[in-house]
Amino acid sequence: MTTSQSPLASGITRRGLLAGALAGAGALALSACQPSGGASGGKGMLTVAAQSDNLTKVFNPFLANTAQGLTYTSQGSGGFIYEPLVQINTVNIGHDIPWLARSWNWSNGNKTLTLDLQSGVKWTDGEPFSADDVVFTYTMLKKYPGLNLLGVDFTSVTSPGPDRVVFTFPVPSEQFFTNVVSAPIVSRHIWSKVADPTKYTDADPVGTGPFKLDQFSAQSFTLVRNEAYWQPKAQIKALRFVAYKDNESMTNALVQGIADWGGTYIANADRTYLSRSKHNNYWAPLAGTDGLIPNLERWPLSDLAVRQAISLGVNRKQVGAASASPPATSVTGLPMPAYAASVAPQYKGVDFVQDVAKAHQTLVDAGYAKGGDGYYHKGGKRLEFSITFPAAYTDIASRVQVLVSQLKDIGIKLTIDTTTVSDINTRTGKGDFDSTMGYPVNSAPRAFSYYNDTINPNLYYPIGKATPTFQNIERFRNDEAAGLFKEYPNATTDAQRQQILDGIEKIFVENLPWIPMFYWGSYGNWSTAKATGFPTPQDPYFSPVPNPVVALRLKPV
Repeated sequence: MTTSQSPLASGITRRGLLAGALAGAGALALSACQPSGGASGGKGMLTVAAQSDNLTKVFNPFLANTAQGLTYTSQGSGGFIYEPLVQINTVNIGHDIPWLARSWNWSNGNKTLTLDLQSGVKWTDGEPFSADDVVFTYTMLKKYPGLNLLGVDFTSVTSPGPDRVVFTFPVPSEQFFTNVVSAPIVSRHIWSKVADPTKYTDADPVGTGPFKLDQFSAQSFTLVRNEAYWQPKAQIKALRFVAYKDNESMTNALVQGIADWGGTYIANADRTYLSRSKHNNYWAPLAGTDGLIPNLERWPLSDLAVRQAISLGVNRKQVGAASASPPATSVTGLPMPAYAASVAPQYKGVDFVQDVAKAHQTLVDAGYAKGGDGYYHKGGKRLEFSITFPAAYTDIASRVQVLVSQLKDIGIKLTIDTTTVSDINTRTGKGDFDSTMGYPVNSAPRAFSYYNDTINPNLYYPIGKATPTFQNIERFRNDEAAGLFKEYPNATTDAQRQQILDGIEKIFVENLPWIPMFYWGSYGNWSTAKATGFPTPQDPYFSPVPNPVVALRLKPV
């Protein structure tokens, strides 16, 4: 789905942690965010436009709404300062990049994962990095479940040598590889002295990454190049991350040349951005599916007939066009064509079709009747629900406006309930919503992980109890599906895995736990006036959203 609820993923996925990714920085006026001396702020420096509600000097990578979110780094994942073991590639699927781990292998029926680490790595305070730091980090995540946002479930983690780490799992776990290796690794020599890591601000972070913190203010901060980096150091000298209040402010900064790089949706990009300069580029590689995410424990979306009527009645092309997004096609919800090979035989080529007459009939057959107000009613209650999303996400707002009109045409009243960027994940995590748009998890790099993140009943939490990983926020429950998700890790062949996946897809199609409407991309906006080397459709080596993999490939002009 989309990025974590953030503009990354709604384009950012928001999802994509994006979702969890936003830091917050008080609604700043555009002029207040302009760096002195122009967009680059100096030769070799790039300015990155990002979004924040309340920027504070907190760099603990495991906490929500921290300054690290301004770097487009999802909560609980490695980024510019703290690095992961492996960089998961969500654009060139399957071509993941060795990082702090140089190699890995599974054994013991996929219950043991052995990783060999890079040598010669140092923390930015000069202390050597070793397997002890990795063991310490994952042990801490196990001790403090609230920090374990990727839901890594392991039996033990040990270091038989300074450059080797071994995980053991209670069940075969290769399907969870992308989550296991994405956590940010922190230093044992510093974090072991922290009394409570769930409250630690980490104002002066010490990481192994290609950049380190330099200047910080309430409006922006600068990361400078790590001159002692273990890989070939970055060729650009610094990145200045500036906080803007919403997509429009970020777009203005990019259009005016105040910012050099960003990851935001831009309306009418051809006219408003690309035409302004030959250096301007905009690319949103397909990353997931988005749509209407219901709370299945609240009426009326708890009623399958209502969800089916909505799916039948909406014009997906119009909803997607509101943010220049392609309409969702496959009834399996899987993003097409990227996941075409994973679609069950009975659903290959089976797409969503708008049928307004059938939508009305579905509601009538379920006992709903049109009232004098033009809306359907049942049991004395009007067929009405709200949709909750951050007001700052203008791309979502444009889609929702279309949806309000379309649902009215089929006799369903949709009301808008806006909130803040920093509040949305808290509300959806606890089930405090009727519906939302934008799934608060990263883009799924595998078909199984796509379903696991969104509809695994084994990840169910009751209303009021926050789901720590933001998976299954719609709170889908289905005994057959729960069994299939438990069975999947024990499959030993691709054919067996696909058979189980086919069963999960059937349950999705028949139960419609959420309603796919459009595909979203990882929005990347950049200017080549000061640096080149960004990924493009012709060279899709990684996501164009600001990230360290790309930053290390950039060359100053």
